[in-house]
Amino acid sequence: MRRLKVCLINPRFEISFFGMQHALPILPGERKAMMPPGSLPLLAALVPPEHEVTIIDENAEEIDFERLRSYDVIGLTGMIVQRQRMDEILRTLRETTNALLCVGGPYVTVDETHFDGLCDVVFLGEADETWGVFIADYAAGRPTERRYKQAEPTNMETVPCPRYDLLDPKHYVSVAMQFSRGCPFLCEFCDIIVIFGRKPRLKKAAQITAELDRLKALGTRAVFFVDDNFIGNKKLAAAMLRELVDWQVANGYPMTFSTEASINLGDEPEILDLLWKANFRSVFIGIESPRPESLLETKKVQNVRGDSIDAKLDRVRDAGIVVQAGFIVGFDNDDARVFDEQFNFIQRNAIGISVVSILSPIPSTPLYERLEKEGRLIDDDDMVWFQPKAMSLDELKQGYMDLNRRLFDPDAFFERIYGNLSRSPSFRQRYVERAGGRRTPTLGQRLAYGKMVGSVTWRLGKALAAKGWLGKLSVAYARIYWTYNAPHRPDRLPLLDFVSMCARHWHHFVLSNETVSYWGRAGFKRDEMAEAAPRQLAAGAEA
Repeated sequence: MRRLKVCLINPRFEISFFGMQHALPILPGERKAMMPPGSLPLLAALVPPEHEVTIIDENAEEIDFERLRSYDVIGLTGMIVQRQRMDEILRTLRETTNALLCVGGPYVTVDETHFDGLCDVVFLGEADETWGVFIADYAAGRPTERRYKQAEPTNMETVPCPRYDLLDPKHYVSVAMQFSRGCPFLCEFCDIIVIFGRKPRLKKAAQITAELDRLKALGTRAVFFVDDNFIGNKKLAAAMLRELVDWQVANGYPMTFSTEASINLGDEPEILDLLWKANFRSVFIGIESPRPESLLETKKVQNVRGDSIDAKLDRVRDAGIVVQAGFIVGFDNDDARVFDEQFNFIQRNAIGISVVSILSPIPSTPLYERLEKEGRLIDDDDMVWFQPKAMSLDELKQGYMDLNRRLFDPDAFFERIYGNLSRSPSFRQRYVERAGGRRTPTLGQRLAYGKMVGSVTWRLGKALAAKGWLGKLSVAYARIYWTYNAPHRPDRLPLLDFVSMCARHWHHFVLSNETVSYWGRAGFKRDEMAEAAPRQLAAGAEA
């Protein structure tokens, strides 16, 4: 058996909501990406220790193709929005190295034939078992397959601790961690239930705390649980949160957390309280639409059960948790009035980071299959991939762009941010107090804080000036600080937090004023989708 040199690569993202590319150069420290790729540290941990493993996240560092000449195996992952860069990397590697080229992840899983001739091996679906088998066979000189797919879903209790040591935490705003895979719901547009199934599979609490110990030793301060639905199994989620609270207390609350969950989180007072006690700062919720007809159309029935979405969001907010949310326009029940409805709902519920996307028919989903049967898929537009039913293509695109511009007007954005403080005394107390209590900073910490505020403010000013917005937006930010922030004394946002929020607003403001999709130029053409869909329906899952 020979010793292999293995390199795992995550390609850079196009500028989009995901990347926060306009905000990262402004934020404190040396942030180059929001999060590292969650799959690659895990795949690295599945490589036996006798082999050498390297991770390259192109969002945080350049690829040195000359250096890669010495590697035996090079693996590439990627999503649809990364496909152009994936192609470029694979073509360059084919010309410059003799390494065996492997591709796994969500994009190859939905469009396998796209990679014919670009790589040697593909991994479809979860690769926690197939990757290790491949490495062992290749190192031993045994024959390997061209195509790998697991026969059964991964047992999450057997997953090892990811190789976080192969990343540099200082380059990221937070680190991705996974507690569970799968979601019990049936949303028509979502490929999660096809990919990971409807029965959530979870790690043990001891696995999570062991990973946190590893991250704490590396200096990580923020973790995002990238679960499909953190409360897919509410009983086990609550049990894990109790362990997480104990870990925070024992370690002096060294980390903040955030995650994704369904709207029925608002019906779980115990879990909400545990989230706050465990120092979760925010939760991303897929709200999609304020229209019950659109939600029922897409089978997002959990959003219409019980009392209103507004009431559920109030309960999440009252628990001290910031709500971020995703919204979709373009359902069959959406006419041109839906854009005003979305704006009014988002403003009314003070959802600061509100990400609106156009409905996307992804291969493998029931939505894709239905639109294909109806002959409504289109292949000549990077922003809209289907023919809308209750409005024209131009109405959908223009309404989408106008909605984003309205949402990220400075006053509209900060009205939502501060709306949480003004409308919920419970949120104000809990969010400002935070679990673990406040700490009195030392003189050295105060001086370092002042220096950081000056640095971030200077970077923000340079970014605004570079695009010609320094005059208008700097005046707007100053006015907003005194109009919205100062009146909340003594519970107002600290200056560094306010300026950092301005940087985040700047990213969304720039994107909302560009005529591209908020998710980047996916450009997933119909002919490619038509070939990929039958395989994806059979293949199942995403690495």
